[in-house]
Amino acid sequence: MNEISTELCNERSTQNQRRLDKHESTLDALMICSVKLTELVEIHNERLKDHETRLDSLESRPASMISRIVDALISAIVAGLVCLIL
Repeated sequence: MNEISTELCNERSTQNQRRLDKHESTLDALMICSVKLTELVEIHNERLKDHETRLDSLESRPASMISRIVDALISAIVAGLVCLIL
């Protein structure tokens, strides 16, 4: 009986090793895909940061332009009042 269980154990071990060998290439391919995907995500994150910076500068441009217009109007009104007074 001991020989039967040893043979059975060896047979199962051999089958398990075959299964592992069969899936090893699949696991290696998945590992490579995972590394490439991580690199792509990092590249996209850098691009996203660049886009955010550019959008922030574009969005702040109208606000600064409006601020300049308001400053110019206030200056013109004050200058007009000073001219009226003098």
